[in-house]
Amino acid sequence: MNFANVVDRAAGNAPVKPAVSDTESLLTYATLAERTGAAANAFETLGVSPGERVAICLQNSLELLTAHLGAMKRGAIPVPINTRFPPSKIRHILDVSDVSVFVTDESFTEVATSVATPISVDGSVGHAFPDLLEAADTEYAVHPRRNDELAEVFYTSGTTGQPKGVHHTHGNILANAHGITNALGLTRQTVGLTVCQCFHVTGLNVTTTPLLLAEATNHLLSEFDTERVLATIENARVTYTFLTPSMLIDLIDDPRLDHYDSSSLELVGVGGAPLPRGRFNEAESVLDCAVLEGYGMTETTPLAAFNRPDPHERKAGSVGPPTREVVSLRIEDLDTGERVAQGERGELLWAGDTVTPGYERPQNDRKSFVERDGTRWLRSGDIGWLDDDGHLFIVDRREDMFTTGCANIYPREIEDVLYDIKGVSGAAIIDARDDLRGAVVTAIITRSSDDVTREDVRETCLSNLEEHEVPQRIEFVDEIPKTVTGKINRVSLRETFGTESRN
Repeated sequence: MNFANVVDRAAGNAPVKPAVSDTESLLTYATLAERTGAAANAFETLGVSPGERVAICLQNSLELLTAHLGAMKRGAIPVPINTRFPPSKIRHILDVSDVSVFVTDESFTEVATSVATPISVDGSVGHAFPDLLEAADTEYAVHPRRNDELAEVFYTSGTTGQPKGVHHTHGNILANAHGITNALGLTRQTVGLTVCQCFHVTGLNVTTTPLLLAEATNHLLSEFDTERVLATIENARVTYTFLTPSMLIDLIDDPRLDHYDSSSLELVGVGGAPLPRGRFNEAESVLDCAVLEGYGMTETTPLAAFNRPDPHERKAGSVGPPTREVVSLRIEDLDTGERVAQGERGELLWAGDTVTPGYERPQNDRKSFVERDGTRWLRSGDIGWLDDDGHLFIVDRREDMFTTGCANIYPREIEDVLYDIKGVSGAAIIDARDDLRGAVVTAIITRSSDDVTREDVRETCLSNLEEHEVPQRIEFVDEIPKTVTGKINRVSLRETFGTESRN
């Protein structure tokens, strides 16, 4: 089924129900159905064929969602593009996905002129999107699509190379939306807040599409600003939102938090990067609601695991049980590829309804998928383990793990210890290279208090870590660089601190 059908179904079930808003206006479900129908008609008038790629490079807005769902209704394939990408990466995406239609704004007029059909929401280049919608018929018969047919293409962040285009089928999106709706108990009464960008799988498929399926209300913010988030929670009586760990920490550390009424919040999901262990209980206490860690990848649409709202069914430090209704999990030995016993660490492999069928470039399939006993599994590159209750714990990225001597170092485990030090506001562990010693465990730390010293860090680590895990080098910085998805940018840190020469 074409996922865009959920919009028209919601319009039939609850036509005057508030569906989605941005800072400019709010649409009911009936109006959203009309707007997306007009977009589908406009795309068809411009010659867009079913199966054709429609790139969309916008921040969170009604225009972004209208273009995305309108392209789906037409049977075309929306390709959201990160607005933080430089022009060179955007051109790479346009080339790889063979894009001829590009919806954007004045920020990317130069790039837009390189495609056959540029469309701008502000009239800065090509066709003006508002004019196209105004001229188009609002009724559109959604182009039929099977569950296994391609629905959208999301590009990875491309931190260590060019972004990879990940395929999501209509079945992937439906399974993901159903899984999140069921796991979190989202209903028509839910009021959501989407502050993660919809050009990333988190903003679109952790909040927006599940909220559409639930026929709930969703408020879009174009960028993350703690005061605007707090004001929206208070004014809209938001019950559910999803944040990256850095967003959540900024929110609970903001001194203005007490000036706003956030009592409507029932659930705050968190994911995209590890939440420091020491901040979990603090977040639940400060926000007075359930904080639920989850796990997923662009390649899992992204649902793979999620904690549950019931306090008896969630564990701090865990990303929750695998969402077995949509995925299967295999954990295998890093060296042998054999399945490990429960409780042992290994690489996470995923198969199931939310797992991508593949990439825009087939060579990426060969690197990312393996066959085990007749089942095709996606290699995640993440290391984790299951406890006796079936809760999943993420240890680290396989690519971030390194070895000193003959012992493995998992940066996240050391970072958790560093976050427990009073006055440490940020921490990252990398493997600096030393001319004599090889890999050197290096701690990069930001402080909320200058009272934190290198000796404090060493003493805490000596008391809580194995000898080989204790940082041999400690650097204090003003800011730890992050990727566009809020993860520690270890590539940048290695470029800055990666070599410690000895004369």
